[in-house]
Amino acid sequence: MAAKYAVLLSFATTCLALPSTVPAAAILNRRDPAVSSNDWDPVLNGDEAAKCADLAVIFARGTFDEGNLGPWVGGPFKDTLVSKASGVNVAFQGVSVDDYPADLAGYIEDGGSPECASSLGKAVQAYSSHCPDSKIAIWGWSQGALCARKSFGQLGDATNVIALGVFGDPVGVWQDSMEFPDIPESTKVLSYCEKTTPDPLCTDASEDFPQSATGFIERLAEIWEQVDSTHMNDAQKDAVKDLLVQLPKQAKDEIIQLGKDILGGHLRRWMLTPEHFWYGIDGTIDTAADDLLKLYGSA
Repeated sequence: MAAKYAVLLSFATTCLALPSTVPAAAILNRRDPAVSSNDWDPVLNGDEAAKCADLAVIFARGTFDEGNLGPWVGGPFKDTLVSKASGVNVAFQGVSVDDYPADLAGYIEDGGSPECASSLGKAVQAYSSHCPDSKIAIWGWSQGALCARKSFGQLGDATNVIALGVFGDPVGVWQDSMEFPDIPESTKVLSYCEKTTPDPLCTDASEDFPQSATGFIERLAEIWEQVDSTHMNDAQKDAVKDLLVQLPKQAKDEIIQLGKDILGGHLRRWMLTPEHFWYGIDGTIDTAADDLLKLYGSA
């Protein structure tokens, strides 16, 4: 036991030697359509005359995402779904940035931000109450997938949720230490995980990472420094620059927990490799949009 705590103490000591980082790139405006959507705002702001959509979607973004959707998955998924939804009035909303910072601490310390789940649950309750005939879909990517799952414990009387959709869902690496609410039988789970170039957060992919805290952080940063940005849009390219600052900075802040997770066999929780970010690039969002619209038509 003494040796174990000595290891953790060494992690804390080495974090002081990590280089300081400059502030993150300018935060993208929460109203920027590339990373945000606020179609539910009239309802959430209490406008009694607010119109109801046929299909109302709320999305919980992933760790490090800007705006209330993010550039990696949420923003592209919104655009794809709306473009495919011929004859279907879609209202797309991101979880409030005021309630959910989408930082590494919320993911690593809580297994998905509880504040995100609460905010999402309240939004769904409000929309369901105002629009009982609308069909609601709850979606999330990465930490947002955990948030989306947790929100099912906070939906109150909302009974018109037809889908839980998740991209890169890390639930498998958290279930041994955390319980998640049951998903009602009336809600269809739509889950997408990259297995061709494996996403380590939802597969058993084996990446040869260093088994030391600082070594792991350095290796992960190195992978992102070498990432191929050929197929990225401008918002995603900007996000890579910000991620190269925020990932090592926030990981350094959580280095004690990283040390514990290494010793506890939970290093996969930290493997935020590029493969985990590809769902808005590799065509998965097209499949997901088709699946959701098919479900909407049959619900």
